[in-house]
Amino acid sequence: MCIRDRNYRMHKNILIIGYGDIGSRLKSYLDNCNISLYTLSRSAVEQDNVFSYQWDWLSEKLFDLNDIYFDSIIIIPKPSERNEDGYVDGFIKSVSNIEKSLALTRYKKIIAISSTRIYGADQIGILNEEIIPIPSDYRGAIIEEYEELLKSLFGSKLTILRFSGLYDEKSIKQPFNKLHRNNAAKAIKFFIDADDGSLDPNTFNCSEDMNLILSERCIDNSKLKSFGLLFEQFT
Repeated sequence: MCIRDRNYRMHKNILIIGYGDIGSRLKSYLDNCNISLYTLSRSAVEQDNVFSYQWDWLSEKLFDLNDIYFDSIIIIPKPSERNEDGYVDGFIKSVSNIEKSLALTRYKKIIAISSTRIYGADQIGILNEEIIPIPSDYRGAIIEEYEELLKSLFGSKLTILRFSGLYDEKSIKQPFNKLHRNNAAKAIKFFIDADDGSLDPNTFNCSEDMNLILSERCIDNSKLKSFGLLFEQFT
């Protein structure tokens, strides 16, 4: 057991909304001596050093954590089903309900997970954050709406991380634009630790290095690397 740092300025309260595999991997990178980790998910999580609460973000109920000041709140959305209605539930309705609860919660910053699916299938070549997304299916269109909703609700407190296709050690096939789940967790930790004053603008593509093929959709990670985040290579 570690002895907690008594310096309040060093201690951070972190809230993860949508705690699952990525959240669990993030937990393994956090310093439990200086972090109090709170999680919200549909099923309560039984893990050491985690304050877990059961909450359905599609319910009419608000979560009540307004007695805690959070340094970072992480939003990890997930469609309720793999169809259009499920994406609307997981990315649009959920954020609207989350915002109602956060109106009663004190926090410093929001880190919201998005997807490079926002770029359309016809957008080929090097795609960086300055490229205007042109979604080519309902998933990308809903994710674009999700990002705009986040910006309207959370403004300057918001950082958006667009993840490329996720994979791990169990994956049989890896996406062309890819991000290992451990690297996804490390990206979130990087922005938990980051000096907010240096993160403008606030949207970042999170994708591992690749061999560029200009006839393919190539998600550019140069902006992220310019801030000092380098991903581990797993292949």
